[in-house]
Amino acid sequence: WGDRWRFATFAAGNIKEAFAQRPIPILQMPEFLLPLNLGLASTVAVPGVVIDGGRKSMQLARWLQDVQPVELNYIAGAPDGLVLEAGLIDRWVVGTFEDKEVAKSGQAYEQRKQLSQGLHFLLVQPDESGMTYTGFWLLKDE
Repeated sequence: WGDRWRFATFAAGNIKEAFAQRPIPILQMPEFLLPLNLGLASTVAVPGVVIDGGRKSMQLARWLQDVQPVELNYIAGAPDGLVLEAGLIDRWVVGTFEDKEVAKSGQAYEQRKQLSQGLHFLLVQPDESGMTYTGFWLLKDE
């Protein structure tokens, strides 16, 4: 799943301009999921997960494209985890953790998903420089 991952947010009003015009090899941003089309205020924080894929960034993004991500959920447990739902029935464990701060971030991620009508994102990039992105998926809880 790459070198590391983290929770992040983008203001709903910035998502389209931040990603639509950039040269991102794999971009899944359907019109019906754009925040404006969902009636979200531009200031709503849309939560997501950023994966720094390192040298395997493109390989990871292609694999994600093949499995067709649907939603990404924080699951509390022992340990806590991040689970990707893909296609009709597939689930993949993105990561597990026992760190209390990461768990708090996971809870905040799920709360923000509720405030954004389930809208969230998955971003794969080679590193944390923010200069290039490999894949971006706009997702929505079903």
